[in-house]
Amino acid sequence: MRESIDDIRKRIEKIDYEILRMMANRTAAAVEMGKMKAAQSMPLRAPEVEEKVVERYVERAKTFGMSAGSARKIARLLIQESIDQQGKIPRPSQSKRILIVGGNGQMGRWMADFFESRGHRIRIHDYGENEKFPVERDLARGVRDAEVVVLATPISATNDILEELIDLSPRALIFDIASIKSPLIENLRRATSRGLQFCSIHPMFGPEAFSIVDRNVIICNCGSAEAVDRARMLMDGGNIFEMEIEEHDPIMAYVLGLSHAVNIAFFESLRASGKDYAQLDRAASTTFRRQAESSRAVASENAQLYYEIQKMNPWNTEALEFLQQAVEDLKKAAVSEDRGAFEKIMREGKDYFGGCE
Repeated sequence: MRESIDDIRKRIEKIDYEILRMMANRTAAAVEMGKMKAAQSMPLRAPEVEEKVVERYVERAKTFGMSAGSARKIARLLIQESIDQQGKIPRPSQSKRILIVGGNGQMGRWMADFFESRGHRIRIHDYGENEKFPVERDLARGVRDAEVVVLATPISATNDILEELIDLSPRALIFDIASIKSPLIENLRRATSRGLQFCSIHPMFGPEAFSIVDRNVIICNCGSAEAVDRARMLMDGGNIFEMEIEEHDPIMAYVLGLSHAVNIAFFESLRASGKDYAQLDRAASTTFRRQAESSRAVASENAQLYYEIQKMNPWNTEALEFLQQAVEDLKKAAVSEDRGAFEKIMREGKDYFGGCE
């Protein structure tokens, strides 16, 4: 007797249950490994091992006729779940007293929750109350009692707080998480010249991020190698990228400033066209939908933060000029009779990305 569609659906449901059960078993094994890592003070991540796991999934997927892309995504998700669970295993010897300045803000809350999940003891310094963490109103007292101080404050307010902290000559590790560093460089360099442990961090994600795993985290060296090393340990699990603080903003002009500008220009062009978005969406190509999803996310972000990212990075002008020139070159190539000019732009773009297919 042939199976009906409902019969097959029930069979798939049973298989799904077995997949979840095996995933739970895998995570339990990873937790056991995590306990050993914690006992031996080993880092959470071993990138070379992770790559071997991914390669193993890709290779074995061929046996089952699965795509390499799907196998790679499954492997990455399983690795992320394992590291997330391992990160929650207490490491008493590494537990720190952490003060989050601006802990009631979106990223401040994220940082507080993240560090608490790692077994650290959290206090915040901010206006208002906090339903989860104790609030320290006296900044000087909070800094004096803390082993780590995180500045999760607006870019425009961070420099004044840095000056106040430098005057306190703290023994704690101090770092900001500002998206733009140029206004802070002088004070951060001044702090480390006094022997204070200051550095600067930039989590390359927003407060909606579920996990730090496979998320990029930039750590800027401001003159204290010890501060960088301590910050690296605290952000274990992310993809750490170290650089000198002066290198940060020229890169961010393109990674943030240019990418934001392209998305803003895209949705502003759609809005100015007068065309109904719902109608465009119904006719959307794959490329349009990807771009629209990215632009929709940008349109929903904090306008004040995005303004500061554009306004306060002195390198953004250069990036926007390149964007303006690129649009002019594209417009000229698209309306001209010289097909070669358009093809040249496409060819050079392909080469820039490594000759991608």
